[in-house]
Amino acid sequence: MIIFKYHIILIELKYMGLFDIFKKKKNISTFPENELERCLLRGTNNIEAQKEFYQKLLWSNLYILTMDLVDSNMAEQNPEKVTVKAATFEGGQVPIFTSINRIFDKGIVKEGKVNYIGIKGQDLFDGIKAATFVLNPYSEYCKEMKPAEIDDILNGSIYQKIDANARKVIAMEKFNEIFRRANERQKDLIYLNEISIKNPTSAEIVALESSITDFQECLSIVPHHWQSMFFMAKALQRLERHTEALEQFEAAFKIELENHFIPMEAATEAMHLKDLDKALFYSEESLKRNPNDIASMGNHAMNLLIALKDMEALMTIENAIKLAPHDKINNNIASIVRDVIAGKRQRPTFEEMIVVPSRSFS
Repeated sequence: MIIFKYHIILIELKYMGLFDIFKKKKNISTFPENELERCLLRGTNNIEAQKEFYQKLLWSNLYILTMDLVDSNMAEQNPEKVTVKAATFEGGQVPIFTSINRIFDKGIVKEGKVNYIGIKGQDLFDGIKAATFVLNPYSEYCKEMKPAEIDDILNGSIYQKIDANARKVIAMEKFNEIFRRANERQKDLIYLNEISIKNPTSAEIVALESSITDFQECLSIVPHHWQSMFFMAKALQRLERHTEALEQFEAAFKIELENHFIPMEAATEAMHLKDLDKALFYSEESLKRNPNDIASMGNHAMNLLIALKDMEALMTIENAIKLAPHDKINNNIASIVRDVIAGKRQRPTFEEMIVVPSRSFS
């Protein structure tokens, strides 16, 4: 059962025979059945139809549910001020309809069970201030309109906002195409999983550099798109432009606060640059974001070993092996850590540590 609440509103309008709608009308299910509804339908993918819809919304009759019938004689005697008790949903939203038949869509509201009245859209919005309206709540073509949107409609700024939104849509379509192209250019050329890739050929270098250019263009459209930063960094990493790669990983790290692959990759680039402090910081951050990730544990253990924190390195890698006893990479790291602690081998250098197989984003 639909539960309505009612509040009294004062609608100021000129009487134009609007109150004769209480006569019994046949429920026609066809949508759209008037120009306003046709604009609503076309407006889903047509900018000009959206503008026309808002224009017609102000000048067309909209229908609200009321608590009592309005006395037509009283309305004619005092047409400037008519008191209406308008129905609202429990949440306070005001249901409004583009035609009488929209009230009875899907049979949720039964004919004869509610009263309704038609009021010109501008008068309705002027009469009910700061309300959220739900247009055609029982129709497939429904729309919620919050107070800010109603204000935009009344003061005319909605049309500039439609144009601005259209420009954003065009920009995002361009962005998506460039981002897709950049990823396609990188296909099979960046480090994924545990695959070792040979030095890039001349053609592959061109493809990687083109992907970098594409990701830069993506960022000119969406400056905080961390995925573009990440994959740009992956291309720079493959080209051994480690300073630039680290800069992009760090930028992505500040924006995306949950993905643990970003600090893991940043730690790897820091090791390439022999920046142990940053390497330790990012490998630890990777573990904070995903405490049970065995790849992050292995990377952090190697960084701890380079930093002379042997027991922490041993504890970290042993925890990783408990989680995945047969992981070849971590078993290799564990062997290195144990041999260093036992004095059976020299502590690995930055260069040697980078050669140890590592995992990357997939």
